[in-house]
Amino acid sequence: MAEPSRVIHIRNVGHEISETDLLQVVQPFGAVAKLVMLRTKNQALVQMEDLSASISAIQYYTTIQPSVRGRNVYLQYSSHQELTTDQSSHGRNPDQDEPNRILLVTVHHMLYPMTVEVLHQVFSPYGFVEKIVTFQKTAGFQALIQFQSRQSAIQAAGALHGRNIYDGCCQLDIQYSNLSELQVHYNNDRSRDFTNPSLPTEQRPRSSQLGYNDPSLFGFQQPGAAYGQAAVIAAAFGGTLPPGVTGTNDRCTLIVSNLNSDKVDADKLFNLFSIYGNIVRIKVLRNKPDHALVQMADGLQAELAIHYLKEQCYLGRNWK
Repeated sequence: MAEPSRVIHIRNVGHEISETDLLQVVQPFGAVAKLVMLRTKNQALVQMEDLSASISAIQYYTTIQPSVRGRNVYLQYSSHQELTTDQSSHGRNPDQDEPNRILLVTVHHMLYPMTVEVLHQVFSPYGFVEKIVTFQKTAGFQALIQFQSRQSAIQAAGALHGRNIYDGCCQLDIQYSNLSELQVHYNNDRSRDFTNPSLPTEQRPRSSQLGYNDPSLFGFQQPGAAYGQAAVIAAAFGGTLPPGVTGTNDRCTLIVSNLNSDKVDADKLFNLFSIYGNIVRIKVLRNKPDHALVQMADGLQAELAIHYLKEQCYLGRNWK
């Protein structure tokens, strides 16, 4: 075992685990001086006020396995004897690259859709935001945000890292990107160049294999491409499926009603529903323009979409 230290290193900290959850694990043994969440590594560092407090916590958890939100976490002494000011939970993470004017933002526990407009509203108070590009990776929803100045990016990272956009969800995990300049080709819900408003809006290509002439019907990825198994989805949510999602549903097509037909089209629906899986096709009904059919790649993805989007307000309407 490492030399006793006031700093406790905690491993297997899933994105569903908050700072408050970890404080409940260690505070029974003494006061906590600092706490740093290392979200990109699923780890955390906790500095106790007294060495005796950290020793008591480590000794206790060598005989009792601590579990937080259904996940086993593991405690050991850190190689750090003290956390510096720059490692505080409101500052830059110690595992990040050198500061840069471009931030890599990962949104965890995303219960509400993320758009360029939402991200711009959150980050623009810290300086002029030049460009935003969003994308979906295995880590979840991510965005690259380019500020006009490096200092603005540093201020935004320091103020927003670890914070929630909405109460209890959409937590921001911020790192510095190693890119020098973002390339933006379209101004739409997925990317935006605020220095060049004349960029075109991307036209999503229609699938030539489907053979439909209906302009409201779009073909996308084929079923089973990425999220075909419940285990994969569960892993993305910290090992367990969200409440009410069974993973046993075999119906893939959803009916979305009460749409704002003046503002919602197939592209916007694609952006929202693709957060929860692969889209096979989307059809806005001609005879009922406030209704749409959304076919997901499998039943589990359909359950996730219903769980997070049902009765949500979007563009002035509550979906059904």
